[in-house]
Amino acid sequence: MQAPFEVKRLDLSDAALAARVLSLQLAAHRLEAEWLSYPHLPVLWTDLAAAQACVDAVWGAFEGESLRGVLVASRREDGGLHIERVVVDPQQLRAGWGYRLLNRALVGESEVSVDTAEVNIAALSLYRKAGFVAEQRWSTPDGLMLWRLNYQPAPPPAFQLLEDGWLDGARWIPSPNHDERGEDMAPELLVIHNISLPPYRYGGLGVEQLFQNRLNPDEHPFYAEIQHLRVSSHFFIRRSGELQQFVPVTRRAWHAGVSNWRGRERCNDFSIGVELEGCDFEPFSEAQYRTLKALALALRRRLPLSAIIGHEHIAPGRKTDPGPFFDWPRAEADSGLSR
Repeated sequence: MQAPFEVKRLDLSDAALAARVLSLQLAAHRLEAEWLSYPHLPVLWTDLAAAQACVDAVWGAFEGESLRGVLVASRREDGGLHIERVVVDPQQLRAGWGYRLLNRALVGESEVSVDTAEVNIAALSLYRKAGFVAEQRWSTPDGLMLWRLNYQPAPPPAFQLLEDGWLDGARWIPSPNHDERGEDMAPELLVIHNISLPPYRYGGLGVEQLFQNRLNPDEHPFYAEIQHLRVSSHFFIRRSGELQQFVPVTRRAWHAGVSNWRGRERCNDFSIGVELEGCDFEPFSEAQYRTLKALALALRRRLPLSAIIGHEHIAPGRKTDPGPFFDWPRAEADSGLSR
């Protein structure tokens, strides 16, 4: 499947690419200055020569050949990353491009900062969604109020598996899609999936509605194609790290479908399904990995789990999730389980 989008580092020594980046940055700057009613907003680059002289890291978000957004970040003296600017094509606002750029830039980083205007509610919301916390407020000489935000993904709560199979600390959203595991069937596998509804969009109610058989086919064309499905997962981890539970682990959720693990079919019988909000084409968030670790450790205290695997491993050729961006070495080390 061709990737529907791509976020990658850019080489602005390519004059044609630098010109595209400059054009997008200037258009976004004009709109932001108008939003803020602040004509003195500094421009990142004024001309092509300035753009090509940039020594900072530059990421670009593409949809096909179309450049949708750009993120520029510098390295601080203490080694941390400072985000200088996130700009999105004015025709593509609220389509998730800013979040995608942030998500990619944060990979492997623990100390990250960004400054934004107090009146820029959209930017503040974006940064908070990505795990930033506002810590310092100050004013420019001409009165523009600014915030310094630092990256601090919230730690997951302490989870505890209860006798009835529900997890204390998770948000419970019961699904009707489950049944008995079968006699003497105990969960042995932790199966990792990814999901986003609508496709490649995060933060909505689509996944909850799918698992509760409440999808409205009029809300999105894709919903009309899948509303007949009766599926579920035990757990769903949002980009923010929030953990939702739909089926108690004592019951069989309907997440694996036709599947086989080491010669054993019907993996739903002896597995626990964990959906990560995401897709095959971009990294998962730090908050998701932290929650997955806490979940796996809580489950292992009460259940005979012996392996952590992906949907792709038990349904090869049919499924590809969680995909190439999932950090298997980290997940195995965090959970104490192997594939």
